[in-house]
Amino acid sequence: MGAPITIFRLFRLRPCGRELLVRVERPAASNADQGALDGADRFADAAAERLRERWERHLKPVCAHPHTSSVVAEMQEDPVGDDLFGPGRRTLAVWVAQTEYGAPWTVLGTAATEAEFWQRVRLDDALVGLGALAPAEPHVVHFLTDTDTDTDLPAG
Repeated sequence: MGAPITIFRLFRLRPCGRELLVRVERPAASNADQGALDGADRFADAAAERLRERWERHLKPVCAHPHTSSVVAEMQEDPVGDDLFGPGRRTLAVWVAQTEYGAPWTVLGTAATEAEFWQRVRLDDALVGLGALAPAEPHVVHFLTDTDTDTDLPAG
């Protein structure tokens, strides 16, 4: 049985440039059952889309023009720092580093400086294995999780 996977997905909205980072849980699924694995992936994708759609609806009063969103980063390992394990409904500064595997795969996390981010990456074998490439870019994101409710959405 495959374990649940925590997925972090970063969306960028155009034309305003706002960014939304979501954290969703992909449920456990049998590695021997491709249908179960596909279903678990669809479940996580739907949860991420629901968060994106809710956030876009929430933004309409402050950013009324139509948006186009795209996934600019994804990570399926534990990130750097503790902030991304806590509740959503807030704005965070995160570092995002591309990987040798290409878009959208990234290493991301929170740290006071880029140097601190890279130091923490080097101390984590799972993150080292992702092949992160310097430099890391700073992003200010709205952060939501699949446990947040409609009434918990942050201000635009």
